[in-house]
Amino acid sequence: MSFPSTFLDIQTAVIQKVRLDPALDSQRVKDWINQAYTRVCLETEATIGTALMNFTPNVYSYYLPAQAARVRQMQVQPVGSSEFNAPLIRTSLDELLQRRQAGGDVQASPRVATHYALLGINDFEVWPTPVSADTIFTYYVAFPAPLSANTDVPILEEPYASKLLEFGALADAGDFNGDPSTVGWQSDYADWMSRYLQHLDRKQGVIPGQFHQWGDVWVPSMADS
Repeated sequence: MSFPSTFLDIQTAVIQKVRLDPALDSQRVKDWINQAYTRVCLETEATIGTALMNFTPNVYSYYLPAQAARVRQMQVQPVGSSEFNAPLIRTSLDELLQRRQAGGDVQASPRVATHYALLGINDFEVWPTPVSADTIFTYYVAFPAPLSANTDVPILEEPYASKLLEFGALADAGDFNGDPSTVGWQSDYADWMSRYLQHLDRKQGVIPGQFHQWGDVWVPSMADS
């Protein structure tokens, strides 16, 4: 197997180890490899993307980019400003609805989004409701582009990429074929996943992360009236 391994290299390794039929099972193997590839990218959050979009005045519901799997952070740049505001605060839909119902949109000044809530796969709501075409900048965990050509190489780092995709696909192939080595391949996959997570953690540096509290207690200004 070459280094770094190509899509074809990984296919060949899986087919040979599970003793599959290249003519009949190649497409299955390709699918298993890409499933493992996507699973690794999402579970390790190794693939990050960014996107810019503009709010529509008086609209509070929006959709994430199709390639966004998980949101890491959002920031808003108000119209006319050269700077981005502090990151949006993630909160619940209930809180946003309470703020809107109690007249919070009118009370908020300036009317620039400060909170958001995610709903389902790709919908997100913001508060206060934008009154201008402000820019929102999103950092997100991205779905990887599926491997397609035989010469394609995973964007993950080696030596982790080859082993993770190979053992991830072998676990599925072994289950499909009833291979007695399946449990061992599942264990190997889990071991390489643990190693890769440790690598990514160490890659961030030695300064420990700090706890961050999302949301805040909000009381409408009319509460004391």
